[in-house]
Amino acid sequence: MSDFAVDVKGLTKCYGSLKAVDNVSFQVEKGRSFGLLGLNGAGKTTTFKMMVSLIRPDRGTAIVSGYDVVKAPMAVRSHIGYVAENPAFYTRMTTLETLRYICRLLDVPVNDQSQRIDYVLGLVGLMDKKHALVGGYSRGMRHRLGLAQALLSEPQVLFLDEPTLGLDPLGAKNMRELILRLRQEREVTVLMSSHVLPEVEAICDTVGIFDHGHLVAIDTINNLRSATSYDLNIELSLVGPVQQVASALRKIRGVSRVEEIGDHLFITASKQEELRPRIMQEAIENNAQVLSFGLQESSLEDILLRLVKSDVSDLPEQRSGIISSFFRLTRKSIR
Repeated sequence: MSDFAVDVKGLTKCYGSLKAVDNVSFQVEKGRSFGLLGLNGAGKTTTFKMMVSLIRPDRGTAIVSGYDVVKAPMAVRSHIGYVAENPAFYTRMTTLETLRYICRLLDVPVNDQSQRIDYVLGLVGLMDKKHALVGGYSRGMRHRLGLAQALLSEPQVLFLDEPTLGLDPLGAKNMRELILRLRQEREVTVLMSSHVLPEVEAICDTVGIFDHGHLVAIDTINNLRSATSYDLNIELSLVGPVQQVASALRKIRGVSRVEEIGDHLFITASKQEELRPRIMQEAIENNAQVLSFGLQESSLEDILLRLVKSDVSDLPEQRSGIISSFFRLTRKSIR
């Protein structure tokens, strides 16, 4: 049996003459988490939807939980959970009615439905809304209900499309903690597409960066940071003649930027030369007392922008009816 929860090889999708996804390949080990990153229209959402069998690839294969998304889409849907960017529900149904309806679509045994519904509502913190109409839900509550419905199938793989988009800081924190809890306690494999890069950094072991339909990089964030960072970003806190020190530092070969903010200097210097001792020496020789000297790591945003070429327009994503299509096609379970 394969150690991979997701195994994608040569996945390709075209819209007319435009290649939205071009020969993409990657693997995700069971129990791990993988982030799909890229600018709008880069191909990550199209790849995402092919993996959950909502879009049929033109070429290539995607094996999810041991099933081919083209040859056995029903089996794929029976073993995954999918939370869309904007989960849609019938507004005149209560939370309980909604989840019972989804249980029927998933062929959850009748005797198991109540226990399973109570369990997922407890996980996402909506037990007190069990009999409330979904039409009165806030956006954050709809996201939580979307996660609850995705967990009803007891999925081996969980696909999350912009899981914290539009949530307030507390809602985003709760969602992040819940995703991490699912990974730790239930060993769920998580694949997420998000523009909220700090969330990706907190959740994902590995990321894949898409650009113009191509997967241009795939690795851990730390490895990508080492491979793409050509500069040192230094923060220097001083007591003394800050402007005089800044002026002296700007004359050092290899220092490309010195920014003064209060008693702090933010310095960008080449990694090709060891400039840290020289920077400290200049500060001391200009009669400044160094209170702190720190290196700032490149953010995931820095890494992304270094690897992609430019922004591109949105591709046709066929967003409407995604949730209803997913469950309509999942009505029959694999026996």
